[in-house]
Amino acid sequence: MLSMGIAGLVAACGPGMGALGNDPVTESQASTVTWSDGQPAVAINCQTPGGCETRAVALCEKTNGDFTVLKMVNMPTRGDMTQVRGPASVVIRCGAR
Repeated sequence: MLSMGIAGLVAACGPGMGALGNDPVTESQASTVTWSDGQPAVAINCQTPGGCETRAVALCEKTNGDFTVLKMVNMPTRGDMTQVRGPASVVIRCGAR
């Protein structure tokens, strides 16, 4: 029982998946979108606080985790309530500005 608990904790604290699609570790879904400038970007929808950022860093591994945020919706803040705020989402582009 203890080993199962430790394995679950390690999985929950691990890095996000560096590919598009569903990632159960960060409770996020990532997909490619075309941004208003006509260039590709990555949209990430996440359920847990920090899940979007962890996933963005993993997806932008080729740029050492650097990314530019194009849009944020319902990002958590200290003391807010997820039930009221709703799920978070972000649109990013890998690399610094």
